[in-house]
Amino acid sequence: MKQSINNLIILDASGSMYSIRNEAIAGVVETIQTIRTAQEENAEQEQLLSLVVFNGKRIATVYDRMPITKVPDFNEKDYQPTDNTPLYDAMGNSITNLRRYLDEEDNVLVTIITDGYENASIEWNHERRFKLVEDLKKKNWLFTYIGANQDALAVAKGMGIDHSMNFCSDMEGTKKMFMKEKCSRKAFYDKLGKGVSFSLAKEEQFFVDDE
Repeated sequence: MKQSINNLIILDASGSMYSIRNEAIAGVVETIQTIRTAQEENAEQEQLLSLVVFNGKRIATVYDRMPITKVPDFNEKDYQPTDNTPLYDAMGNSITNLRRYLDEEDNVLVTIITDGYENASIEWNHERRFKLVEDLKKKNWLFTYIGANQDALAVAKGMGIDHSMNFCSDMEGTKKMFMKEKCSRKAFYDKLGKGVSFSLAKEEQFFVDDE
């Protein structure tokens, strides 16, 4: 029986991300390829991808539980940064939407990428979003947080997220961030491919150390 892995990427598309738009697009394309390669190398894995981009004007689902073999490339039409950062609404809505279609034992890897702080949510507040994350961490949900222009470790801890990484929101810093995320993601998939259960793998350090 194949092991389904639901990958949910929540990507900031607020105005401050515009200066690194090309690098963000390239990074997501590379991430998609990493997930695709993982499935090719581990026949027992079934990789599914959901991708949500968000700003103050809209929270848009680009891919919704799509088999990785059918995911098209992410491009400029999908990613047009503008406006504010409703991070809590993006998290709450996208996680709740995905959860609706999953069984209790399903495996989920959530990746949140932002270069700023929450500043525009309407539906979800800190307490409600925190409880959602805490409840899902008790199941096979793994949350990672990647943040720029902030203390990502402290912000992530405040969200109930145990795995975090800082990055510098310039072209070079964004490229390095996606490279580290790629290596960390591959290492995680490889653990699963070697027979480590998702519930055990998610308790180990996710982000690989810098070389």
